[in-house]
Amino acid sequence: MRSYFHCLTAHFMRRRNVLLVLVGSVCAETAVIAFVVMFFCLFGAEGTRNFELTANMTVTAGLSVAAGLAVCFAAAAGAEKRRARHSRYTYLDIQQKFAVFSRYDGEMRIQGRNAVFRELYVIPFKELESVAPAQGGKLAVIGKIRRYGMESDFLGYHVKNGDIDFDRPWLNVGAFEEKQGAVLPCPFGDPAKICEALTEAKKRFDELPKPKKHEFREADFIRRRPVKRVMPDIPDYSRRWK
Repeated sequence: MRSYFHCLTAHFMRRRNVLLVLVGSVCAETAVIAFVVMFFCLFGAEGTRNFELTANMTVTAGLSVAAGLAVCFAAAAGAEKRRARHSRYTYLDIQQKFAVFSRYDGEMRIQGRNAVFRELYVIPFKELESVAPAQGGKLAVIGKIRRYGMESDFLGYHVKNGDIDFDRPWLNVGAFEEKQGAVLPCPFGDPAKICEALTEAKKRFDELPKPKKHEFREADFIRRRPVKRVMPDIPDYSRRWK
């Protein structure tokens, strides 16, 4: 059973590749238009050569090419950036006692630094009731789950005894929104396979041996009192203090 699912970023890569192909198309079309304009300006129907008009049209064509290239490259860079961000911050982590769904939620400049934000759901298998595919390629999770939404640097965690333990202890007891269920996006492929993996993990959690509870027994704490030694009852026995 897979326990870690990366975000599928093929659609971001396709968008980037399409935009880069448009760069070549824009250059080719603009070059053809510029050639036609220059030809008719230099060799017009009247046989006159208008060099001023030719220069103006050439500059216009050059600016159009530059603007088209800038737009295409900016859009391609944006698609590549989103691909890289989702590839790193959007994932599904299935552990022994819980599952974590993390999703990239944008970024902004804060005090001169680039802050990345994430939306993170913690799904304890102890509280999970069911999970099933929903409309639009999403997951319908029923059960008590915790939602965090903040800067990514605050959401680091590690696994302790099979359970989640945040690097910042205050996240273990607060700073989250408790929900009885949620419909989550599923950018990891077939939602049915994700549901199958979560259901299998829930089944394995239920099969874990329950921790033994120590039952209080009085005999463990109450011991037999020692019998007091009694001096023999002898008539001539006496103890005197002077």
